Amino acid sequence: MAQVAPQSNFTSMGWFYRLAYNVVGFQLALHRVKIEGRENVPTGGCLIVANHVSFMDPTTVGWAVERELHYLARKSLFKPPFWSWFLPVCNVLPIDRDGGQDLSGLRRIIRMLKEGHAVLIFPEGTRSPDGTIQAPIAGAGLIALKGDVPVLPVRIFGTFESLSKDMIVPRFHPIRVVIGKPYLPTIPPGTKARDAHLPVAQEMMDRIAALG
Repeated sequence: MAQVAPQSNFTSMGWFYRLAYNVVGFQLALHRVKIEGRENVPTGGCLIVANHVSFMDPTTVGWAVERELHYLARKSLFKPPFWSWFLPVCNVLPIDRDGGQDLSGLRRIIRMLKEGHAVLIFPEGTRSPDGTIQAPIAGAGLIALKGDVPVLPVRIFGTFESLSKDMIVPRFHPIRVVIGKPYLPTIPPGTKARDAHLPVAQEMMDRIAALG
């Protein structure tokens, strides 16, 4: 069983991440954010999985779990001079989503998990168009099995109403984040490892959906 993190990991954050964390906290205060289950966040390597309905989701989850995370973003967003500098210092890792499966990016994520870092992914692969939970992509299951670290399910409520995919101007809608208990993913009985990626990803979404 994963070790549960101390009540706050704020002091262990890098200085820039800590600054950004405070800025996000101020923004979320305007949404009257509520966090449930923060005591479930483990220490060490951890794959955090959440539903995805808004641009606000990465920073909202990052603030909710109260430990330094690493995030994923499309490689094409890392444009010089600003974004190629700013995204890496915010712990954002480039993933080539436009050219098929990014094997080097996947290996990097798996290595970081094994080194004890926490990485946030959205198993659905993209934002939901209507706020409902969508089907996952198999790559999420591959990362979970290869990473061999606890998986932490998180469900976000209210960010769709605050800033959905089609909105330009955000609204100050209340936000609620529910953090479930960590678990270790396993290959379903009778399933070959190469065929288990999608079922493992589906278990993530089932556990996220169960969080109320």
